[in-house]
Amino acid sequence: MTGRSVSLVVCDGAGDVLGQIEPFEVETPWWQDTEPIGERFGSLHVLRLLQVLKPGAGCGGQARYLAEAREGTRRLPLAPCAEVLGEHPLRMPWARPGGPAADLEWAAGIVQPSGPPTQHRTWNLSSIWSFPAGGATAWLKCVPGFFRHEAAVLRLLAGGGAPELLAADGHRILLAEFPGSDGFHATLEDKRRLIDHLVELQLRTAPLTSDLLGAGVPDARWPCLVDELAALVRRRAPQDPHLQRLLDDALRLGDEIGECGLRDVLVHGDAHAGNARIGIDPPIWFDWGDSRVGHPLLDLAVLSRLPGEEAEALERYWLQAWARAEVGTDPATAWRLLQPLAVLRQAAVYQGFLDNIEPSERIYHEGDVMPALLAASQLAAKRPAQR
Repeated sequence: MTGRSVSLVVCDGAGDVLGQIEPFEVETPWWQDTEPIGERFGSLHVLRLLQVLKPGAGCGGQARYLAEAREGTRRLPLAPCAEVLGEHPLRMPWARPGGPAADLEWAAGIVQPSGPPTQHRTWNLSSIWSFPAGGATAWLKCVPGFFRHEAAVLRLLAGGGAPELLAADGHRILLAEFPGSDGFHATLEDKRRLIDHLVELQLRTAPLTSDLLGAGVPDARWPCLVDELAALVRRRAPQDPHLQRLLDDALRLGDEIGECGLRDVLVHGDAHAGNARIGIDPPIWFDWGDSRVGHPLLDLAVLSRLPGEEAEALERYWLQAWARAEVGTDPATAWRLLQPLAVLRQAAVYQGFLDNIEPSERIYHEGDVMPALLAASQLAAKRPAQR
């Protein structure tokens, strides 16, 4: 996988354009990855993506960003720029001039930094910074309003297997250092251990659903889930007969799924290995912003992103893990009934992102909704007709 070409429009703290930095190459292709930009221009805070030309599948191409000059402006290689910066009501706080500085100032009031911060990521779903503090590394995460319940989730999961929350305020979350390594390169055995630990975490939350809902975690139980999915289909696939038949049958399916015995829990919402730290015991599941209260097998929808053989092996293991954890239940039947709805919910999640981010950053998710709708439709088409 190749990198990307980066160019920067540079503004000051008042949002006035100072000039632009001509294109340069970075090794990483991911648009939200700001670390290589910071390594080259440490006096800049990258605010947001402005445009991508010739993109690949969610990465690469020619990416153009807005960055704020904090210091050393005279040393920047600025060329003239006629960019006009407009406002948008959906712009994230960290994507505005002065936003990153305010976030870092808040974090420094909680944990005293012992060195300069590093900007790792900025996009519509988060802004991620780290800084050294007392011989460890503190992590500052900023999230949009629809992820703001993540702090409450971390409080309720305190005690092992989730990040340690140091402080939270509005869109800001401050986390203690994460041990272990990112799970993007996890082996099949690593992923099985992650499943076991996720099931263990979720079992702890079964008696806490009222607390979770009261703390602002969204409700993905019947009939709330069905209402959300029906609204999506009316909007994006109103002529799809398979999805319509699925939704017409959804209330009955809910009853049958309930008869399989699994209790509602905290659903992670994006339970792929990249959202975990491995090489430690127990592993750590992070990025709980997509979490919901609902059926635990909703998390299996993430397997649709994996190659067939691996997905099948992990599906079997995941269902067996729940059968061991909740003796007397029937996860296999529950998943057979739930799978098309779980995949359809992935489309609803992506649509929710699109509806809550400004136009220039919709490129991150514009290609996600229809494939998920198609996958759900194909699964629904395989269901036997109700007699």
